[in-house]
Amino acid sequence: MQDLLAPELEFVPRGADSAPGPGWRRRAGTRIDLHCHSTFSDERIRWLPGLLFHPQLEPGALYDLAKTRGMDFVTITDHDTIDGCMALLDRRGPLDDFIVGEEVTVRFPQDGTIIHVNVYDIDERQHAEIQRLRQNIYDLIAYLRAEDKLFVLNHMIWTQQHRALKTWQIEAMLELFDVFEGLNGTRSYAHNAFAASVAGPRGKVLVGGSDSHTNRVGLTYTRSFGSSRAELLDHIRAGRATPCGAFGTPEQLRDDVWITLQTNIERHLLETSSAWKRGVCHLVEQIGRRAYPFVCIGYHVRQNLLIRESRRALPG
Repeated sequence: MQDLLAPELEFVPRGADSAPGPGWRRRAGTRIDLHCHSTFSDERIRWLPGLLFHPQLEPGALYDLAKTRGMDFVTITDHDTIDGCMALLDRRGPLDDFIVGEEVTVRFPQDGTIIHVNVYDIDERQHAEIQRLRQNIYDLIAYLRAEDKLFVLNHMIWTQQHRALKTWQIEAMLELFDVFEGLNGTRSYAHNAFAASVAGPRGKVLVGGSDSHTNRVGLTYTRSFGSSRAELLDHIRAGRATPCGAFGTPEQLRDDVWITLQTNIERHLLETSSAWKRGVCHLVEQIGRRAYPFVCIGYHVRQNLLIRESRRALPG
């Protein structure tokens, strides 16, 4: 798998017949980070039950940072909500370069395994129907195909229950999805290489996204084509897409967890005047500062074990 995630250079040498100018040119294309989260995502950390956390960036800050980093189009894919997208549009007005997105929590009805699916260019009616159908992946995908929507299987090896994939699940994914997240900016090399090695050789479209919960939006993205939302999404669905940018590392995961934890502790401190709640926040901060590096290492080791188990389940 050593060549699967070789980075694509943004700038390449000009050809001999190029117009006079600098010796390098930026690759042609349209860029979008297809997977990023705003403060409207509800997140929970398993070892801190009852505490709700949110990613770092407000929708407006996320949009501005994506544009600063060269994204031609921007989307927000919060967990099971489009409220962040609507808040951005309410504040900024119509944005021709913005696509309403959502990361949907979806179940396999056979055993309840939960995976995540990104969906794009949806309205409030479609969001409501998506939420109604998300308990059954087969019903949801049938609906999305009927609505002619771009949908992507995110971080293939991840399940909410942290289970290894089974052969029938991999076969179902390959049957249900045409587009896979082949480059996730938060997940490790092994995780991304697994998705690329399974989906790529079977003719699936591979895309990229940062999965940013902090400030990494636009560092991992998809290069495609199109001057409008519809054109861009059509090009991606047709396979004219290249995942670009960086994949994650255990160190990056460690930093992101701590940034998210610390930001939310600070938010809780500002929102409460209760002495005991402030004390709990300070205690969580002290424990978290010492524990989170080991938790991240353990998570990384566990993910590698799940990848090895899932590789054994690959269909022949």
